[in-house]
Amino acid sequence: MPIRPFFVAVLLLSSALHAADFDPGEDPPYAAAILVEAESGTVLFAHNPDLQRSPASTQKLMLELVVMDLIKAGKFSLQDQIHVSRRAATTGGSQVFLAQGEIFPLTELMEAIVIPSANDACVAVAEHLGGSVEGFVGLMNGRAQDLGLQHTYSVNVHGLDDTPQDNRNLTTARDLSTIGRALLTYPKVLEWSSIRYKPFRNGEFMLYTTNKLLGRFQGLDGLKTGYTQRAGSCLVATAKRHEMRLVSVILGARGEKIRDQETRRLLSWGFNTFSKVPIVKNGELMGKVAVDWGFEPDVRVHTKDTIFAVLSPEQEKKLQRQVEMPSELPAPIEGGAELGKLKISLGDSLLAEVPIVAEKSVERMGLWDKLMTYF
Repeated sequence: MPIRPFFVAVLLLSSALHAADFDPGEDPPYAAAILVEAESGTVLFAHNPDLQRSPASTQKLMLELVVMDLIKAGKFSLQDQIHVSRRAATTGGSQVFLAQGEIFPLTELMEAIVIPSANDACVAVAEHLGGSVEGFVGLMNGRAQDLGLQHTYSVNVHGLDDTPQDNRNLTTARDLSTIGRALLTYPKVLEWSSIRYKPFRNGEFMLYTTNKLLGRFQGLDGLKTGYTQRAGSCLVATAKRHEMRLVSVILGARGEKIRDQETRRLLSWGFNTFSKVPIVKNGELMGKVAVDWGFEPDVRVHTKDTIFAVLSPEQEKKLQRQVEMPSELPAPIEGGAELGKLKISLGDSLLAEVPIVAEKSVERMGLWDKLMTYF
């Protein structure tokens, strides 16, 4: 959406407006799920969104976010050279078979993390940027606190189930959607997560995406898959169509095919049911206000802001508008001054209050000017 010279907002609507519209069935083939509009965080569907679960490799989204934050802060660069330690080289699970003593630019290791979900690359990156794996885990938990994620806790950087049940990685579908939305502020992440395959180590090794929906679902370009015995099959996905981006989370699915099928079904429902529409536009004429003792008898007033909302066609038809402003005001009136408000509601929910402002200034008459108007 292009940036305009006036304020533009996207409404955060209550999930109660939407959640009942999508039927996951009596026994959904997953433990938890959520669908949100990316820009506003509007919840379109939720099933057990705050149920704590092991995240598997969706844990890597928090690692990616911390890395990008540190790069943005100027503390590191994607061109930094990363030395592979023995600990990184011996990390199990999904890997790109890093060897102790190898050196890679950070950008290549990030590709290895995002595309094939390489755990060994996670450890190498964490040691370089955090001083140690444990230090980087601390950064991840600190970032979770900054985002207000009360149900997310990290014990490692890759999501492996290599810790006891009572000391494990934990998160929720809602928290992962928040992490995913934060990551979307970094276009580089979507650039990586949309890659289906790419050469690695000077072409000696190929990186293949774990996200089988890439290229098979219109507009989908991320974000992260995951699987462990504790977590089940998981997927944090994002897709963009018609200037609207959605983020879906499926946790604890009963298999990869089911996970992908449910992600496809949820995203398709979201795009087919909702759109991001302007419920008020900047500059809409709201009428006139009489001006007592003004050089002009009245002043035109209009809305100041543009407000978007994520709505179904039925909800859009049910929007109600209420204008609150005086019929008359004393001069002088300054151009751009707020003279009232436009309230927009959907049922019992107040969606927005938009300022109504004077189109131009109207000066106050002096006594002589006032007298002359009678002659």
